[in-house]
Amino acid sequence: MLVLCLALAACQPAPPPQGSPRYMLGEPYSLGGLWSYPKEEFGRVESGLAAVLPDRRAGRRTTNGEIFDPDRLMGAHRTLQLPAIVSVWNLETGREVRLRVNDRGPAQPGRVIGLSSRAAALLGIPAGGTAQVRVSVEDAPSRALARALPSSERTAPQVEAVRTVAVEREELAPLPGSRQAERVREAPRVATAPAAPGAEAGLPPDPLPEQVLPRPAMPGR
Repeated sequence: MLVLCLALAACQPAPPPQGSPRYMLGEPYSLGGLWSYPKEEFGRVESGLAAVLPDRRAGRRTTNGEIFDPDRLMGAHRTLQLPAIVSVWNLETGREVRLRVNDRGPAQPGRVIGLSSRAAALLGIPAGGTAQVRVSVEDAPSRALARALPSSERTAPQVEAVRTVAVEREELAPLPGSRQAERVREAPRVATAPAAPGAEAGLPPDPLPEQVLPRPAMPGR
């Protein structure tokens, strides 16, 4: 029985690794013979070629400490803040998806963004291929991630809470000639479902849902 229990325990799949995401920019670096200089750009819009990331290993850590999964909507960018939520519009097929940029790349110069295999498949890009795309950073969810995630590159300002005073309530007599209700009924309280974690802060869901938006195809040269 002991040998059987040990054998069954060995067959159990290992739990998935847990990442420790953080918000970061990083120092200038050289990749593929080209220097890149990261900076915050919450309104960046650019067009160019997208490449499919060749690394298909699930479980490795990305540049900002998250866990890479090729089956999720993830991407790599050379200079954007990490993480960032971007919309990628394939100008050749007209498909558009939202993905989470959390790594540096792609390594090939002249490529504006690297896509996970799942993101590329939804956009209609074959493995090892490229496509003309337009990349737009989504301002609100990207700023929400920047506020919520820890960062070693910035220090949060110390803000003291404002002192509050007690508010007293006093019932006043009704004005002469006014009608006073015989009974004051309290409005019934409606139970509300608890908000999802991060909903109040406007954080995007993780993982992002697989939603393909149809847009017109506008291929260029």
